[in-house]
Amino acid sequence: MVEKCCHFFDLMRLIIKSDPVRIMASAGQEVNHLGETYDGQKSDIWDCGYVIDDFENGARAMLELCMFAEGSEYQEEIHAIGSEGKIACLVPGPARFWPDHMAESPVPKELLTAGDHNGSTFYQHQKFQAAVLGAHPPEVSLRDEIWAVRMGHPAQQSAQKKRIVEP
Repeated sequence: MVEKCCHFFDLMRLIIKSDPVRIMASAGQEVNHLGETYDGQKSDIWDCGYVIDDFENGARAMLELCMFAEGSEYQEEIHAIGSEGKIACLVPGPARFWPDHMAESPVPKELLTAGDHNGSTFYQHQKFQAAVLGAHPPEVSLRDEIWAVRMGHPAQQSAQKKRIVEP
């Protein structure tokens, strides 16, 4: 859950502006890598799950992970629901499934065809290089990264132990 979901846990904290106090998850390995072994050990790569995070400020967030249902119109979706309404952010799926999205996207076509994530990896590399060269400070702090692990690891524990975990 840390490796596959850390950036989404970062987004939750960024948007909610609070830290989690309780984490509950149901997750596991259902489809991918089932027949693989490494150094005599069965693959332990989880490919699906649901994580619910309760935050200090009373907000609640949920992550859905599915690494085997390719072809969705939207690769990622973020929905925020509050007392005044709902807002959604929809990230188009890979162009190999939805080529018409390439024409609608503000991302240059050459980046879209370079791989999934709609070119975001390219921009991340640019910002990382600028930070390394001292052009600006990193956008994500060490505290943010620690919290991503403090959310992912308890999510994994929660799914394994079938109980709520405090980070």
